[in-house]
Amino acid sequence: MKIRCLTGSPDPATAEELARFEKEFTYPLGPDHSFSICHGADYSQFFRSMGETRIYFAEQAGKIIGALTAIRRIAQLTDGSTVPAIYFCDAKIATTHRGGIVLGRLALMARDEALAAGYQAAYSVAMSGSIPTAALTGRLGIPHFKVLDGLVVLRFETHTEFNRALHFNADRHENSHRFQPADSAIHSEIPPLSITVPGASGMLVDTRRGKRLYRSDGVEILSAHLTGLTFESPQAQLELVAAAVKAAGDIGFPGLFLALPATDPGVAAIIASASVAPTIAHATVFGTGLPTGPWQVETSEI
Repeated sequence: MKIRCLTGSPDPATAEELARFEKEFTYPLGPDHSFSICHGADYSQFFRSMGETRIYFAEQAGKIIGALTAIRRIAQLTDGSTVPAIYFCDAKIATTHRGGIVLGRLALMARDEALAAGYQAAYSVAMSGSIPTAALTGRLGIPHFKVLDGLVVLRFETHTEFNRALHFNADRHENSHRFQPADSAIHSEIPPLSITVPGASGMLVDTRRGKRLYRSDGVEILSAHLTGLTFESPQAQLELVAAAVKAAGDIGFPGLFLALPATDPGVAAIIASASVAPTIAHATVFGTGLPTGPWQVETSEI
């Protein structure tokens, strides 16, 4: 087995092999659907939008049998401090090699390079239905990744309307740890679109230049993403979501993704106010060297 590290665009042969490899994997999307991911000919482009990227992959007999991506980022904490952190993501092991040494070899190389570069903090995001990161860490010299927060991932149909008459706790406001914004110009086909309402703001982007999602029937899940959400009140939060859903539909997207901390009481109100029930998925943020939540993690970066 050979371990290689990709830091930029892959050569054509490697790109072809990475494309073949990722077709093996599917992920849950709500109770009735699953999806697969295609990163295109430039496999690392999506990841590079978030920071300096290293993609480690294991080869055997010319075939990729495992991959792990490490992205160097900055965590922005609610007290105003920042922490350099590695985002470990896109961990995939071929079904024929699970339970063996492949993931351990990839993780050890990634750990050694992260420590050599001075990083002491790291995180990952695991969608519900996938193996939780906590079960894959805490051994072989890999630090234990504890649960930092839960996320609720929502996808609204853009013809959804919202009931603004619900009662909210007016004292609640956005106060989440988050990560430095990605360079959406690298991964988004549409120019980033600012969405602003009184007391709240965010940005509409997509990921189609670096990552596309396909349902199990082969249909692309064409969606915009609401990122960088900040709000001063729960009513403003709802108004922003409603405005973002409408704006996404106006520019031709049938759906809009966003994620909120699972502890955010506004999640239930947003869902209840929608005229069309959103697709709901759940994820967990794991990490080491970082505080527990709430964490705001963008769906365009998961």
